[in-house]
Amino acid sequence: MTVTEIRFRKKNEKSEDEILLEQLHRLHKDLDRAYACFELLSDSDLVEATIYEIEALKARYRHLLCLARQRNIRSETRDLYGR
Repeated sequence: MTVTEIRFRKKNEKSEDEILLEQLHRLHKDLDRAYACFELLSDSDLVEATIYEIEALKARYRHLLCLARQRNIRSETRDLYGR
């Protein structure tokens, strides 16, 4: 992105890095909710569906985490890498 593009970027536009961080934080919350739901379920079909949902969320989280590492993105509020 050139200096001119940065200057004329709208104030409410977010950078790709900011969008990636938001997606990671949202996925983290979604995972927490899925785990909480899993703990409350008793129906075997719902338990199985929730397991698949958790695994899908974890795969998406790993993918976005890999992108964040490649871009050397750091979050000020949370350690994204589990350290």
